Amino acid sequence: MVLKGAIIGFGHIAANGHVPAYKNCSDVEICAVCDSCVERRSINDRLLNGSRFYTSIQELFEKESIDFVDVATPPAMHSGFILEALSRKKHVLCEKPLVLGSKELVQIREKIEESHCQVVTVHNWRYSPIMQEISRVVRGGRLGEPLEVEYLVTRVKPSIAVSEGDDENNWRLDPKVAGGGILVDHGWHAFYLVNEWVGEEPVALECRLENRKFHQIPVEDTAEVLLFYASGARARLFFTWAGKRRENVVKIRGELGSLICPDRSIQVENGSGSYSVKFEEALSEGSHHPEWYSGVLEEFLREVRQESFAGRNFKEAASCLNILEHCKKAYKQGGRVDILPIFQEN
Repeated sequence: MVLKGAIIGFGHIAANGHVPAYKNCSDVEICAVCDSCVERRSINDRLLNGSRFYTSIQELFEKESIDFVDVATPPAMHSGFILEALSRKKHVLCEKPLVLGSKELVQIREKIEESHCQVVTVHNWRYSPIMQEISRVVRGGRLGEPLEVEYLVTRVKPSIAVSEGDDENNWRLDPKVAGGGILVDHGWHAFYLVNEWVGEEPVALECRLENRKFHQIPVEDTAEVLLFYASGARARLFFTWAGKRRENVVKIRGELGSLICPDRSIQVENGSGSYSVKFEEALSEGSHHPEWYSGVLEEFLREVRQESFAGRNFKEAASCLNILEHCKKAYKQGGRVDILPIFQEN
């Protein structure tokens, strides 16, 4: 059965990242778009011919018979739209960060249980060819148990939110809307990937935030996070908008070998020898990655259709939010903090 959906928030990522993937997926159909900016109606008409356009979420739900919503608004608006959709028994696919606070997350979990619907966060970096290969190497045991992980992201300026050059309206630079700077922008992806490679969630962390280049913006342009795991593994995550070039680097040292990914290739060494794999596209190329979003849609469909997969992504998103909140706490306290669970299980 084809799932019918509506996109809420039709900015840069939705138009250039989500829509191309939907067009290539026969299991879903986008029937409508909702955005408070009426000027984006023309973009909807151009990209989704036949899709209805609304400026009111209430009108959307009243007039459209849909199965899910794709929430691609700025982060501060996520929770309201998610809760509204769940109250109407609609599944939700939502851009990261899922929400900006644990109180909102608790409310959403309650609505998930009441509605029996699923909430899936867009963890699209997992589906990049390079990250998939790194995960295959780790799962295959070629490195042994991971001991140290480094995850480095370098950019030359803040990510765009609507269109190139529109810095004045870039919500990513508003802490009340974005929830933070580069830590929120890139940290969320690093959290779920690194946890997957280590095979557990961290138990403590340290965090430093600063402005190295963009001193006039009210959010950090540089962040460094140290994650500590119960197994003894450690991870160093470094993100900056203040670099001289775009680059992503991943390094993993395990008991049996090591892996380094200098943006476009992977080099693996262990007791059996060494090899390298080169990729056509570097991790740092592009920003909206529609080809990665196809994997997100497959994950979303599994969660909705297969009970054994239901809730996996939400649990992962909860872990990401928990790390993010403890990063802010550690920065304010200026030291290491233990990571306490958001949900107190009976």
